[in-house]
Amino acid sequence: MYSISFLSPSYVFRRSHRASVAIVATLIGAFLSGCRERQEPDSFPAVAAPTKSAQKLPQVSDRVNFTDPKSAPNTGDRVHSDDWFEDVTAASGVNFTYRNGQEGGQFYILESLGGGAAVLDFDRDGDLEVFLTGGGTISGTPPQIRGLASALFRNEGQLHFTDVTLNARLTAPGDYSHGCFAADFNCDGYADILVTAYGRCRLFRNQGDGTFDDVSASAAIDSPGWSTAAAWGDIDRDGFPDLFVTEYLKWSPETDRPCWNSTQQREVCSPNRYPAADDRCYRNRGDGTFEDMTRRVGLSPGGNGLGVIAAEINGDGLLDFYVANDETDNFLYLGSPDGTLKEVGQAAGVAVNQYGNQEGSMGVEAGDYDGDGLTDLWVTNFELEDNALYRNLGQQLFSQTTNIAGLAGRSRLQVGFGTALEDFNGDGWLDLLVINGHVFYAGGQLPYRQKSQLFRNAANGRFEEESHRGGTYFRAEHPGRGAAVGDLDNDGGLDLVIVHQNEPASILRNRNPAQRFARLELVGVQADRDAIGAVVSILVSGRDRQVRLLRNGAGYFSQFDQRILIPLQADSCNVDVRWPGGITETYCNLQAGQTHCLIQGRGAANASQ
Repeated sequence: MYSISFLSPSYVFRRSHRASVAIVATLIGAFLSGCRERQEPDSFPAVAAPTKSAQKLPQVSDRVNFTDPKSAPNTGDRVHSDDWFEDVTAASGVNFTYRNGQEGGQFYILESLGGGAAVLDFDRDGDLEVFLTGGGTISGTPPQIRGLASALFRNEGQLHFTDVTLNARLTAPGDYSHGCFAADFNCDGYADILVTAYGRCRLFRNQGDGTFDDVSASAAIDSPGWSTAAAWGDIDRDGFPDLFVTEYLKWSPETDRPCWNSTQQREVCSPNRYPAADDRCYRNRGDGTFEDMTRRVGLSPGGNGLGVIAAEINGDGLLDFYVANDETDNFLYLGSPDGTLKEVGQAAGVAVNQYGNQEGSMGVEAGDYDGDGLTDLWVTNFELEDNALYRNLGQQLFSQTTNIAGLAGRSRLQVGFGTALEDFNGDGWLDLLVINGHVFYAGGQLPYRQKSQLFRNAANGRFEEESHRGGTYFRAEHPGRGAAVGDLDNDGGLDLVIVHQNEPASILRNRNPAQRFARLELVGVQADRDAIGAVVSILVSGRDRQVRLLRNGAGYFSQFDQRILIPLQADSCNVDVRWPGGITETYCNLQAGQTHCLIQGRGAANASQ
């Protein structure tokens, strides 16, 4: 039974009930289980990308950085021949730590959420850069919350990075930051960055010359609050990406309540002690400014939002959103032709678990894990709860298949945050990544530092745990939070950038790249330029199609590589792209080992339409 004594009576009852259900379910489950050649579109603006030599700067020395080399666990383990990932952090040049203010000794709930990472090609040279949020400090009497600067590391090739934060004009600390989310909001060909925070969000417009400009105030998206996750996507179909931002709680240091664990030690409180905040939705006017359209689109109140993903979920060509909420129902918003969003989480079967209980949801993902062409949903949850896999049955209905997929009980002794549904071993099937770490420093059922997990898709509707072969990182314990996925060295394998609390971020190189692959970069014309919501599919021997989604907001507080990587069985392939809006085009004879820029309107009309 869940027995953290500092929680309110109603929360203790609810958590205890759910823990009992989880333990019973665990016993039942145990019984049953007995290119470097880049094809550029001609529509890019004529702004020369900065040269790499112009960006080689020394490490920024005037930014507060509490990195302590002793805080990084060293297991003494070595890379094994069958490991999926190799930790290359030390040689990468990425040296940065997200700080949560724990040293202030206030035990604010603010400290529990953590930070995120983004991988993006900000200078359009074909390599992915790494952006990391800084978090903040909590100090003084009365306690003051201050933000720390984020960091940008330029990819010099071969998994070597240079800190260019100063030159990129990103050294301003801002407010206490959480997540980072990239999109080309002004459709000029360069990726911009949104940073969510306790305080005010920051929108950094990419100037195209290696620098960013803080346009938060002029864009009118810097209203105060506690913003956590975000997802970009064109809701009203006017060609410009709109913005969905989740809000967590109505909390402040003035309303903070002290909490204690079972040994009467101070501890971080749980979210049920504070009112839920309302999510927000901003319409992109196309002139560099936004307007609040939260009421117009029909967002539900409350939610304790920690994750949101924008993707094409129900197959109608309209952009949808799935929201992961902490201790309240998860939301599923389906797009409508009139630009509104219809919340159907309960009716669709993705709001709660199979027992009808709300869960402490954090990370969120979407993808076709079983190869049936439909978009499935995945959510990471709190301790003594299963992470939830929802299989899409069609007709806007889902079935929780955590048990059937062999995932029941696998993560109940962890608290899941960062996550990804991606093909990590290049076999064409989507695997699962879960980054774990507790929110309570000492008051949970389980430790604060935890091992992360890796699950291989067995291509039969089930997953097999491969954490023991994940690499040295997966054999050590960390206070994990956000994680970004992308091919950092352009070798056809998806690498990882993982963020921790008060511990340096990690860079993991994929040791299982596909032997043959094609990389696809989609450019919308009638749709927004990033084409968020597009669906890519190719014919695959042995099954009908391999489907990939162009989504935004996947994981936890992080931004994935928006290029789509597809392993090939031949030296070339034909690809179908269903663009936002529902029109499908075919792009033929795409050669392996190259990055192909697929521009809307330049493919062949699909005969099946």
